[in-house]
Amino acid sequence: MIKLKKYGKIIYTGKSIRGWKIIIMPDEIRIDDYYKPSHVHVQNKGIHIPIKYKDYEETGLILELHLKKNKGINLKELIEELL
Repeated sequence: MIKLKKYGKIIYTGKSIRGWKIIIMPDEIRIDDYYKPSHVHVQNKGIHIPIKYKDYEETGLILELHLKKNKGINLKELIEELL
């Protein structure tokens, strides 16, 4: 697992046999492809929001560009960018 710090957020990323994940803390946002096609979890409430990006690298790039543009996370805008 890789741990990065950007714009006051801690971002954990990783790949395994089961799939990939990107976790944004302290916002408790998780983007992964475990058990289902790629999706977003917000604050671990069991809700899966499907996203159009299936690839780990592509999803990571969208997140990185979002962080840079907003100097942090705008959850509504991030979800719109991923949909």
